[in-house]
Amino acid sequence: MLYYSRNGGTRRLADAVCDGVLSVAGCNARLRTVPPVSAVCEATEPAIPSDGPPYAEPKDLDECDGLVLGSHFLDKAAVPAAKRKSGGAKALD
Repeated sequence: MLYYSRNGGTRRLADAVCDGVLSVAGCNARLRTVPPVSAVCEATEPAIPSDGPPYAEPKDLDECDGLVLGSHFLDKAAVPAAKRKSGGAKALD
């Protein structure tokens, strides 16, 4: 489950989706997030978030059988931001 959440609502939904996946015998779930998108190119986020799930890495996508994307809104910028932050995985094309 790869999500972006500003205020925690999408994070709570992502937690619930993971709980649902884990309730199925033989299934596993991995919860990952992405750093906030910054308008300042020089701005960087820490390599590990201060709380919550770790940031997604390309290997997370390589190791998954399915992918759920979550954002507090869906517009033409939401998925490209997730693609940028997750290493531009072809799985998101």
